Amino acid sequence: MSAFFKKTLLFAFAFVAFFSCKNDPKIEAAQAAPKLESAPLEPVPTEGAVTFVVTEGIVNWSGTNTVGGSGHQGAIMVESGTLLVNQGQILSGKVTLDMNSISVADIKDPGERRDLESHLKDADFFEVNKFPKAEFEINEVLPSTMPNFNWVLSGTLKMRGKTAPVNIPVKFSIEGDILRAETPAFPINRTTWGVNFHSGILGTVKDKMIDDTVPISLKIVAKRK
Repeated sequence: MSAFFKKTLLFAFAFVAFFSCKNDPKIEAAQAAPKLESAPLEPVPTEGAVTFVVTEGIVNWSGTNTVGGSGHQGAIMVESGTLLVNQGQILSGKVTLDMNSISVADIKDPGERRDLESHLKDADFFEVNKFPKAEFEINEVLPSTMPNFNWVLSGTLKMRGKTAPVNIPVKFSIEGDILRAETPAFPINRTTWGVNFHSGILGTVKDKMIDDTVPISLKIVAKRK
């Protein structure tokens, strides 16, 4: 593994522990471990690999105000996806998110909830009329020695017309024809994809700032094709 990628993993894992949302039981932080090195990985051939088709999935997100720590939690639904698997290892894959499905979970009043959901869909945030889908594509898979996830999926996330690298810690298991995968909370910086509303990079006054770093977590179920 390159020194650059090791540093990237160390950076990502440190931010997981610091920025994970403590108030949302759906988002659990990755716990610290004394070793962040990957375990040795034996090459797995594509010959004999099988395809798993995603049948359901959800991304949980949490946004927090910089001052006061208040914020909101919600979800985005996984629209589709495929994973190529051989010998118990994910070799490649792609997952597509339906950005029109973005929802807010913590606001009880229906009108207030609809207002915030509409705002998240407009040009200030994800501009879903122009960019209705987001897509994560796996480029590399590395085993992990961390206690609550066994793999790191290194790939690219395309969202709002921009593509950037993302490392996703994931724990997955296969029972018969069913594959289940879930992640602890991991951080992304929303400004990387042009989501700059009330960001510090725009010089927003401190009491109106929303954290650029957003903890998200993913859960999917896939069935053997």
